[in-house]
Amino acid sequence: MVVPKDEVKHTLSAIDCLAVYRGVFDDHIMSCLREVLELAQADDPAVVRKFFSLFGTLFELDRSSSLPGINIFKNHLLNAILVDENTFSLAAEKNEASSGCPDQLLIETVKNDLRLLQIIFDFDLPRLAMRFDDTYSLNGLIPDPSNLESPAGSHTTGGSTEASGCQSRQGESSYPYPQHYFTKREQIKKTLAASSNWSNNSAELQAFYRQTGSGRFGRYWAFRWNGRSSGYGLTGVADPDQIRLEDMVGYEDQKKQILLNTEQFICDLPANNMLLYGDRGTGKSSTIKSLIHRFGHRGLRIIEITRHDLHFLPEITEIIAKRAQKFIIFIDDLSFEEDETEYKELKALLEGSIEKPPDNVLVYATSNRRNIVREYFSDREPDEVGKQDTYQEKLSLADRFGIKLVYSVPTQDEYLDTVDEIAKKSGITMGKDELHELALRWALWHNARSGRTARQFVDDLKGRLGLQSLENRNKENRKI
Repeated sequence: MVVPKDEVKHTLSAIDCLAVYRGVFDDHIMSCLREVLELAQADDPAVVRKFFSLFGTLFELDRSSSLPGINIFKNHLLNAILVDENTFSLAAEKNEASSGCPDQLLIETVKNDLRLLQIIFDFDLPRLAMRFDDTYSLNGLIPDPSNLESPAGSHTTGGSTEASGCQSRQGESSYPYPQHYFTKREQIKKTLAASSNWSNNSAELQAFYRQTGSGRFGRYWAFRWNGRSSGYGLTGVADPDQIRLEDMVGYEDQKKQILLNTEQFICDLPANNMLLYGDRGTGKSSTIKSLIHRFGHRGLRIIEITRHDLHFLPEITEIIAKRAQKFIIFIDDLSFEEDETEYKELKALLEGSIEKPPDNVLVYATSNRRNIVREYFSDREPDEVGKQDTYQEKLSLADRFGIKLVYSVPTQDEYLDTVDEIAKKSGITMGKDELHELALRWALWHNARSGRTARQFVDDLKGRLGLQSLENRNKENRKI
C-alpha cells in the first residue's frame, strides 16, 4: 500500500505548525525530507532525485547506536528532537520548566509540538518510496524500503558506535562518549518510540534536558574554540582525551587542591581561577583534562582556547554565561612575549571589567613560567620612565589566579614509581631491576624525568615487546 496524497499534506502541515521545535527542521536531513514531501505533494518528478539524495544521506549516518525495530529516519528524527536547543529545552536545563512553571503557555505549546512531531515520526517513508515506483514507472529502481530499517541488536554490548566518540577504557560499555548522555538519550528514545501520545511525555522530556543539558552542551562535554568557524567557533569534541585522575601517579597534594576547588565550583560555592606552572611533561594539562570525566555528569564543561584567541573571550563568555552548566576555560601553555597584549583580555575575565565575570566560568591555565609573561633583567632596571609600572603590570596577570600550584621535576625514585605504576596497568611483567635500568636509560636519552617521559617509555617498551612476541609467533608458525 502506498502513501496517499492526503497523508503527505497532513505531514507537511504538521511541519509548518511547529513552534518551539521548529529548529528541528534546520537539520539537513529533516530539511531534505520537507523538500521531498513538498515535491511529492506537487507531483513534481524532481521528487525522485531528491528522494534518492535523502536516501543516500540517511545511509551516511552511523546506524550502530540506533534503536532496533524503527527505521533510520525515525531514529534520526528522535535524535534531532533531543539535541534541539529551544526555549523549552533551555528552561528545562535550568530546572525552570517544571509542572509549576508560571509560563504554562510554553508547556502547552510544547505538548502540541510533540503531537505534531509524532505525526511526522509516524509518516511511512518506505511506503512513500513505493508510491514513486508506481507513479513514475521506475521498474524497481527505488531501493528496497526494508533497507531503511535499523540493524537488530543493541550497541551496548560491543561493536562500533556513533561517530568516533567511543568509550575506550576497558570494562566500560561501548556507548559513545559521554556515556551519561547516550544512556539517557536511549531511555527517552525508547519512551517516545513506544508512546501512543507524545503529548503525555513532556515531563520525561523535561527530565532528560535537566539531567543531560540542552543542545550541544548536553551532547558534548569538551569543546574547542576555532576562531570564527560555524557555531560561534565552539566545536564539540566527540572523543576527548580519556586520561583519568586516578591514572596519574604523584602530585597528590596538587590533585587534591584541584579537586577541592572544582568541587566548590560545581556546588555553587566560591572557587578560584587556577594556574598550574612548572616543568614540562609533569601532568599539568592532563590533570585539567581529566576533570571532565570526574565532573561532566554533574554539569562541568571544558572549553580549550589558545592564547592567540584570547581576544574572543568576551564572545565565549556571552555564549555560556546564562547556561546552567559550569565552564572551565582551559588555556594550555599560557605565556606571553614582551610585545604581546592579548593578556589584557584575560585579565578582564579573571577579575572583571565594568561587567561582572560570569558566576559559572573559571579559568584553569598551565604554564612553564610562574609569572606567565617573559621577564628580562632589564625589566627591573630603572632606565625608563614608568619601567617599574610596566614590570608590575606583567606580574599582575599571574596574581589574578587565586590558586597557583607548582609541578616540579620528580625525583628519580618518584619517576621510577611512576614507571612501575604505568607498566603494571599496561600489563608489563618485566623484572623491576631490568625495568628500572631501561627507564633510567630512556630518561637519560630524552634529557628529562617526568610523567610524560615515563608514559612514553612504557608505550615504547610495550610496543617493542609486542613486536617481539609477534616475531616469535611467526617463527613458530613457519616451523609448523
